[in-house]
Amino acid sequence: MLYFDLKQNTTLLTIVELFYDFVISTLVGLFGLHLITKKGMLASKFLGLFFLVFCFRIFIAYFVTDGRLVQHPGFIHAYSPFHFLAPVISFLFVYFMLYPQRKMAWWHGLLFLPFVLHLLELLPFFLGPVENKVKEVGLIMKYHSLINYPSDVSYFSPQTLATLKVSNTLLGAVVSFILVLIFIRKNSYKSSFVLNWLLAYTSLSLLSIVFIIAYVMGIIGFNNLQFSYADLLMHLAAFLNVGVVLYRPALLDTVTFQSLVNRLQPEQRRPEPDEDAEKLKKYEGFAQRLEEYFVAQKPFLQSDASLDNTAKSIGISARELSRTTQYIYELNYPDFVNSWRINYIVEQRKQHESWRKMSQDLMAEQAGFGSRQGLHNAINKLHHITPAAFFAQKDAE
Repeated sequence: MLYFDLKQNTTLLTIVELFYDFVISTLVGLFGLHLITKKGMLASKFLGLFFLVFCFRIFIAYFVTDGRLVQHPGFIHAYSPFHFLAPVISFLFVYFMLYPQRKMAWWHGLLFLPFVLHLLELLPFFLGPVENKVKEVGLIMKYHSLINYPSDVSYFSPQTLATLKVSNTLLGAVVSFILVLIFIRKNSYKSSFVLNWLLAYTSLSLLSIVFIIAYVMGIIGFNNLQFSYADLLMHLAAFLNVGVVLYRPALLDTVTFQSLVNRLQPEQRRPEPDEDAEKLKKYEGFAQRLEEYFVAQKPFLQSDASLDNTAKSIGISARELSRTTQYIYELNYPDFVNSWRINYIVEQRKQHESWRKMSQDLMAEQAGFGSRQGLHNAINKLHHITPAAFFAQKDAE
């Protein structure tokens, strides 16, 4: 009976490992490539980088576990510099989600310095003879640890380097969590899809560090030369992001992503005095259906995208739809539609040279405004600027 249980657990563990190594890695890789290559907000770019780094981590982990490290010594320490990169990307993802109007500053570049320095010190090892890598693997196998063994590859010992990595990760997670709490307190938000996402993400980042510290200190019996369920606990926040995108794949669309992020900003949405969780949950649900419909069908490109037609298409009353756009976005329905048309033009101008050469009349027709005057009135009302100045500003971003 015991043999049967052990065999069953081993089989289940193998299935989980295969799912993790090949299914999850493929998903996060595709998510990352999509978000990186598609022009959009800085927050979506850093989310894409986050997914690509996580994908790379899974790829490397496959070759350093279950005895494969001996067969592929070239992968030793390949992920080491990324322990300093991942926390920076994670922090900047949270930062630009909360403050999308801000741009990259000089101090952001300083955050990448530990990653660059560690990468530079490892380059001679990476580019050196394979015998050095075989020797390093031999030490790891002898001491059966990726941390507690003698090594001169880095300026710091493996133990000290592990402490620096954990400290860097902890600092990024704590600062991100504090940023979210400050934002919540400052803006008095009680519920929001994006804010709940960020709060859960930063909370799980802190929880993951508990397991990482336990691993480094040897408190928990991680077998770091074999795949185990415990390995997954160090990446709880990453799995949350994967789950969020699977739950709302419309996030991969630039317009939807920007719409959700902008909804956090005080100038974009201020809660009503009588706002309660149940009411917000209801209208959040309507808003999700509305956004998914706009992403999939793009009804805003038609000049007759009326309130009644859209309400019928998403299965709610015209009154509920009107209330949703007003409550969630603080826009009446026509202005909501026009905001999507404007964002559509902005994205097309970023992705296609031909759109930047179009006249305003043609852009207005292609985006569903019907006339140049309609485009002018919408941009003037929503952004308090002329179309020419607005598009020049967006093209320069």
